[in-house]
Amino acid sequence: MRIDATDAAITVVDRARQTRSGTLTITIGTGCCESTAPFLYEDFWPGPDQEPVGEVGGVVVYAPEYLRNLYPGDQGPTIDAIEVAAESLSVETEWGQRLILRGHGIDTGSDEACVVPERLTHVIDLNDPDRPGTRVRGELPAALRGLRVR
Repeated sequence: MRIDATDAAITVVDRARQTRSGTLTITIGTGCCESTAPFLYEDFWPGPDQEPVGEVGGVVVYAPEYLRNLYPGDQGPTIDAIEVAAESLSVETEWGQRLILRGHGIDTGSDEACVVPERLTHVIDLNDPDRPGTRVRGELPAALRGLRVR
């Protein structure tokens, strides 16, 4: 398996290298909700079946055995980056970006269409500050500010 990267992905990784002090790694094929989406982690410990399959901007990319077996030899997807509001443990989501996979029959960055019924039974006021899903307001306690979770 071989991983390629776009200039956009390399730019994201370079930014992470400038803002993070730990060891960066990218892992693909291990996300619980995003399946094979690439995750850029700081101080990540790869699993026992994960092996290096390439690098992006000097950061090693790991993939588990089942995924490596899908791409024999020099085959493999390309890691790209898109601008999107995403919630993830992946570092780049802090900046409104997300690493994705493209090529060889996959494109995790394509738009998905949602079927919306013509008649809604409930209308959500997106300007309501108390609606579920709004951002947390306030500040962390002083003892927790600057705390890094690894």
